[in-house]
Amino acid sequence: MLRLCTRLGVLMTLLAVVALPSSATVWVLTANLSGSQVVPPTSTTAFGQAIMSYDDVSKLFNIAVYEVGLTQSEIVGAKIHVGAPGTNGPAIYDMDGGASWSGNGTVFSRFITGGLFPSAYEADLLAGNTYIQIQTPSGTKDIRGQLIPVPEPVTLVGLSTGLGLLFLRRRRA
Repeated sequence: MLRLCTRLGVLMTLLAVVALPSSATVWVLTANLSGSQVVPPTSTTAFGQAIMSYDDVSKLFNIAVYEVGLTQSEIVGAKIHVGAPGTNGPAIYDMDGGASWSGNGTVFSRFITGGLFPSAYEADLLAGNTYIQIQTPSGTKDIRGQLIPVPEPVTLVGLSTGLGLLFLRRRRA
């Protein structure tokens, strides 16, 4: 009888967990922008960085992008594109030109909050197959960076634990 109650309790717990509504995962992605990532590469010394948060249920994102080395008038556009590293792809989200960027003459930044990410490209985003490109008038100073998902803390803990165990095992051998 005790076993039956235990099994029933475990079954009820599992059913309750399955029945709970799923919650959103908020993904964090980063990109390091440089001319060497543009296809074909540019020889610009400009560079930048982006950090993005993406809610996989609402499809909304927040992004902060900054660049150093371009003037506000040189930023004719900035877009999120679909494309694997080393390939060009279509633009799927327009982040506007220099008039939408703020800065002090050396560093310019663009912040978007509550942007609606095209859900058809979610798999590409989460697989690291989207990129940001800041365009300049002639294209010779363009910079680009792949949006790469940052591993969640649980993944990092599991990875570091596994690497630590592997290191200990190799050390004993």
